[in-house]
Amino acid sequence: MGRSFSSRSLLAVSAVLALLLVGLAVLQYRWSARVSAADAQREREHLNSSGQLFASEFNTAVSQAVRYLQNEANTALRAGTPLSSPPKLIEELYYLNLPEKKQQEFLKLNSEGVFVPASLPAWMPTAQCSLNSVDEPATILAPIFDIVSADRRLPGETHISKTIKWGMDRCFIARLDRRYLSNILIPGLIQKSFGSTAFSEYDFAVVSLDRPDQRLYGAALHPDLRTTFPPMESGLPIPPPPAQSTGALPRQRTAIFIQRENLVFSRSLNPLRGTGLWELQVAHKGMPMEAAFERRRWQDLLLSLGVDLLLFSAVAFLVLAARRMQWLADQKMRFVAGVSHELRTPVSAIAMLSRNQADGLVAGPDKVKQYGELIHQQSRRLNEMVEQTLQLAGIHSGLRRPAKDEIDLRSLIEDSIGARREELSRGGFEVEVDLAPELPPIVGDSKLLRTAFDNLLDNALKHAGEGRWIRVTAVHDTLEKEIRLSVEDRGAGIDPTDQAEIFEPFSRGRAAVEAQIPGSGLGLSLVRSAAEAHRGSVTLVSRPGRGSTFTLHLPL
Repeated sequence: MGRSFSSRSLLAVSAVLALLLVGLAVLQYRWSARVSAADAQREREHLNSSGQLFASEFNTAVSQAVRYLQNEANTALRAGTPLSSPPKLIEELYYLNLPEKKQQEFLKLNSEGVFVPASLPAWMPTAQCSLNSVDEPATILAPIFDIVSADRRLPGETHISKTIKWGMDRCFIARLDRRYLSNILIPGLIQKSFGSTAFSEYDFAVVSLDRPDQRLYGAALHPDLRTTFPPMESGLPIPPPPAQSTGALPRQRTAIFIQRENLVFSRSLNPLRGTGLWELQVAHKGMPMEAAFERRRWQDLLLSLGVDLLLFSAVAFLVLAARRMQWLADQKMRFVAGVSHELRTPVSAIAMLSRNQADGLVAGPDKVKQYGELIHQQSRRLNEMVEQTLQLAGIHSGLRRPAKDEIDLRSLIEDSIGARREELSRGGFEVEVDLAPELPPIVGDSKLLRTAFDNLLDNALKHAGEGRWIRVTAVHDTLEKEIRLSVEDRGAGIDPTDQAEIFEPFSRGRAAVEAQIPGSGLGLSLVRSAAEAHRGSVTLVSRPGRGSTFTLHLPL
């Protein structure tokens, strides 16, 4: 009852753990979808904020260039002094002075930092302080403005205001350096805004809004994020260019930048666009960002399910281990009971026979010889059981390592049969020995192999039944490169339900137990251990009522 109750308790606990693991897997599946959606949303917000930071940093770089034009460049132009170290952002710089009643002036900054007269470049068809005349999107137009009144403080105000006069008659037009933009400025701003690992996860591109085919940076993408820059400011009082003869505003490709209070504002002259000049495009490498997060979700889900399966396997392993331990405990109890019974028989026989001799009840040489033979048989039986127990303990302890000697298998078989020939003759056994003419030697432990063969022979002696017939064969399989040593009998055979456990320690077939055939259940376990020690195996072919064949497979 105690054992049954323990088994039921173990199964119940295992079932509860299995249900908990299934419930955990379901919760992980649901949580994974929510976590993936939250991660994707957080990543989108990060990209948006990084894109805005990129636009702000780019605006700062343009602001510094515009401030340089309206301050240092304007001062150097008025003073007639060379202009030193222009911003790297600027590749070409032009000055336009277009008075209404005076001669127009068009100057270009040369390599020595001096403005000299020049002709209009190809990308500037007409000389105007308006980007209507500029056929180049990567261009800054900086109007030159003047302070026409002194500082004054308004009543009730704490700040000083200035009156600024500016128009479209004088300006600087700077053509941006595309190579500097694509090779230095834009990659640096991306790394600063999106992080040092951004290029390993995302692809970036910068394209013109009005000319998508013109790229300042990167290759064609299917973007997950779009950010326009520089940001446009529509509230500035920038007068529109004069209307065409049709009376409608012309279609433009770029914007005007001016500096005011250390900020760069711009207003698109294209009535269809008022958000920016260029567009930063960000795309996840290899696949869209949503697909990447979905794939990551499934990877995490499979990993968690793998952990659940590992836990489930651990629970199953514990159940199987507990049941096997229980089975081994039962087998050991049966072994103790069987060995106690087997030991009691020879010990009682030896005690009785020796007592009779001591009491003088044995008279005559024939009786003394008979009693001595019986005592020898019982002591040998007792010695075999003790030896089997010690061998099993030695093999499974791992302390004894098999020897590696060259073994003549034919001699080993003949010696083993010869040692039992008298016992076989007395029992009326017919022994057939069929050994291959040329058995190659094998490398192994001769004592261990002798023990395995003796156990197979002893097993055949015990279970041959009325057949009283044993056949020993040894063949050399050249294809498998092994020697197959078989011991066959015509006994009662082994029930199929017992064959799976017949090589386990302390295991005995039910038929043998019911027939009260002596044995400890260790012999076949020793045979298997000896075969495995030689990198081989042992197989069984048995049919109830027709006998059994045990075969040792010994690789060469």
